[in-house]
Amino acid sequence: MIEPMKKITVVCLAAERRTTIEQLAALGIVHVQPVRMAESEQLKQLLEQREEIEETLAMLPDLPAVRSATATQAATVPSAPDLMAAIHAADRRQTELRKQQKNCQERLQTLQPWGGFDPAALQPLQQRGLELVLFSAPQGSRPALPEGSLLQEISTRDKVSYYAALVARGVSLPMDLIPLPAAGDVAGLEQELRDLDQSLAETRARLLDLAQHRTVLDQVLESLATRIQFCEARDGMGEDGALAYLQGYVPESLCDPLWQAARRHGWGLLVRDPDAHEKNIPTLLRLPRWVEPVRLIFQGLGVIPGYHEIDISAWFLVFFSLFFAILIGDAGYGAIFLILTLLLRKKFPHAPKAPFWLFGELAVGTIIWGVLTGTYFGWTGGEQSVALIEGLAQETNVQKLCFGLGAIHLILAHLWNALLIGRRARALSELGWVLVFMGNYFLAGKMVLGQEIPNSLLWSLFGPGMAAVVLFSKPSYNPLKAIAGGLGSLAMNIINSFVDLVSYIRLFAVSAATVAVATSFNDMALGLELAPFWKGLAMAVILVLGHGLNILLGAMGVLVHGVRLNMLEFSGHLGMEWAGIPYRPLKKKPEDSP
Repeated sequence: MIEPMKKITVVCLAAERRTTIEQLAALGIVHVQPVRMAESEQLKQLLEQREEIEETLAMLPDLPAVRSATATQAATVPSAPDLMAAIHAADRRQTELRKQQKNCQERLQTLQPWGGFDPAALQPLQQRGLELVLFSAPQGSRPALPEGSLLQEISTRDKVSYYAALVARGVSLPMDLIPLPAAGDVAGLEQELRDLDQSLAETRARLLDLAQHRTVLDQVLESLATRIQFCEARDGMGEDGALAYLQGYVPESLCDPLWQAARRHGWGLLVRDPDAHEKNIPTLLRLPRWVEPVRLIFQGLGVIPGYHEIDISAWFLVFFSLFFAILIGDAGYGAIFLILTLLLRKKFPHAPKAPFWLFGELAVGTIIWGVLTGTYFGWTGGEQSVALIEGLAQETNVQKLCFGLGAIHLILAHLWNALLIGRRARALSELGWVLVFMGNYFLAGKMVLGQEIPNSLLWSLFGPGMAAVVLFSKPSYNPLKAIAGGLGSLAMNIINSFVDLVSYIRLFAVSAATVAVATSFNDMALGLELAPFWKGLAMAVILVLGHGLNILLGAMGVLVHGVRLNMLEFSGHLGMEWAGIPYRPLKKKPEDSP
């Protein structure tokens, strides 16, 4: 559930602003909403420090945070200023080396068609009235030059021949000339390029050594975040003469400690319900234990429902788990997920439980679906199906199931909307959409799967459903106005509703592709004609790499499709925007006060 919030105003003496903020921070329950723009020299410096550290960390975009526990323990941990200075020096060195490398590559590219070149060697020729010119021509088309000229083909690259010619100075030539390159030696430039590559590798290794200490900067960032939050709360307080005041939000269940603190410290305190139109109310999710793992998904996506939206966490987890199982679709892969989860839990017994519960649940769901459909590492039993439910071994039935899941998923959204609207006429429009989606389910079976669906059944669902949408989407005492508004709503959404339902076929498509890829790797491995030892070795390599790649592709499919069906289709029909502001109470250790 989304925890109900109270909007609070705390009033104190202006001279006690800092002390009041420290006492509120020690309480750790107030999400501060600045009354005015927070500005101070101290806050400006803290923000600049944070920006500098973030820029420093960005210099290590693709480097691992640590190498190994042994290396990290053995290394001397530098101070934050020394670490930042070293990273900046290495980054400047890397930038300079890349510039030199690019310059060297351009010079080498210019010089390679001609070979080594020394402009001083041309002086005797110039004294004799001769000039060296360079040009290119398509391969095989030797150009004609004035009598007395000397022509030499230097090289041919990509069907283009490069020529050097000695001609009388000032003579007109019937081709475009290439400027003489700068002095240089191809072999010398190639060696310079190799030296630069070596220096770049050493610099990258240096950055890797420094990256294992990035937790030093992470800790500084964490401390800065606390100090910035403190300053923003203090500098964002309003003032009225000798008084200062702060506004914010507190979970309804935690108001009693705030009242006690107000009496203890002599604050003025106003607690009231937020206005319905307020948009800055933070969201605090209180989830049942079995739903708690879904918080990891929300955090990974960087989303949270808005305060005035609804909490779909439980349904999100249920359907995401089901979609995950169908998209991966293989009991063997599910077993690998489960074994890895158990091994990691054993290796990290003190780590938070939620990630292991989430991946364990997803793994078990995948195993169950794989057993029901009879799929084990791409093996489906050949001519004899090994599916526990025979019907799920047939593609048409799985496609029907996907459409059914889509219909249930989207109908649930509109039923939920109807319950939230309550006993008002507009709720009938949501029930109308329920009938429309039931009709869409049968229409999808007819149009996509070629099922024989009576038109009378479709009209018995679409007719009343569309009528309810038209009449009650925008109810009004003026029937013509109500019908006009309803027709607009129907016209915009009726086609989209069918497209949204059909999009659930992606569950079958990705699952079928996963099985097909796995089967292909199995056939490739079994079809090798080698000696027994080499065949076994080659089979192991193909199966491990092939199925590993397939698992990776399946995981990407979950991120793209499993999340989308919840975040866009389902949430869209609920009218959710996921525009929530996370509840971040002011928390501050007194010894860290700025």
